[in-house]
Amino acid sequence: MTFDEKFKECVQYFQNHSSPTYVRNDVYLFSDFVELSTVFSKDGEVSFGDIQDRFFGTKEYNSAEERDNDDSLVLNIFMLLQERSYQYGDDYPFSYDNDRTVMKIKVGLNDKQKFYLYLLISSKLNIFKAFKTELTTEFEFVCKIALERYLPTDAVVKNFGRNSAYPGNAIGRIKGLAVDLNLTVDEYELSQVSERNNQERGLDIVGWIPFQDDCMNLLVFLAQCACGKDFESKQHDTRRFKNYLNFYKSNPIHIMFIPYSLINSREKKFYHSDLIEKDYLVFERKRIMDFYDPLNFNTLDSFKVVELCLKYKESIV
Repeated sequence: MTFDEKFKECVQYFQNHSSPTYVRNDVYLFSDFVELSTVFSKDGEVSFGDIQDRFFGTKEYNSAEERDNDDSLVLNIFMLLQERSYQYGDDYPFSYDNDRTVMKIKVGLNDKQKFYLYLLISSKLNIFKAFKTELTTEFEFVCKIALERYLPTDAVVKNFGRNSAYPGNAIGRIKGLAVDLNLTVDEYELSQVSERNNQERGLDIVGWIPFQDDCMNLLVFLAQCACGKDFESKQHDTRRFKNYLNFYKSNPIHIMFIPYSLINSREKKFYHSDLIEKDYLVFERKRIMDFYDPLNFNTLDSFKVVELCLKYKESIV
């Protein structure tokens, strides 16, 4: 299947699913869908009324309260989108009219604004299923860069999942990591891993801050990259490496990279904070954007997907 054929398949899926089936309190997911609708809109904009029609246009109401609940959902979506416009500032690829009821795609987007759209698209793998391999593989690439730019310059950051820096099967890779970290392994726990397992699930990126000695006491970062909206179900994956590696006097820091926009600026916390476990460092859309690397993004296949999205226009109603 060619690149253009894959894109047509994605567009067809989007057209066939006018109203997403998210849980109502997942306003951040609905907001992402509205942003994508704006990108695809033939006029480059969507209004409050457009989204009402798209989500509920053919719905028959049994009560005024039921209609009010639907109107309230759309209002909450637009309020969150307005919050994003302040949060991301000039990096946000959308703008609003004076009464905040019409959302528009900005003209002449720069590469960082297009990078926002890449993260948006990566959070919609159900729509962009045809590009899942490109989007998820390159998500690991940009997350590795984000971690490198976040940590001190002398930190070491390596791929452990796709394009692993460690050769061999899963057991060989874990032993290779142990050598790098100067740690011992739990031979029994490691023996439970199948010899046929070529990629131990759960750990995508590893980083550490070295000392100039050979003591096993290090600050280690174990990162998982997850594009699916069920990312919370993967939070235990990196924790399993405490079974394999004998960390000395300090536990590793667990990191989750996700392409969703979760920061609640008013509360200075995350939306759906209850889904995120304790002792986790989360890099969501805003944080990944903050460590954007202009030298790498526009060489990726994902950049081409963004460009195709910007060229495509449809009537959203």
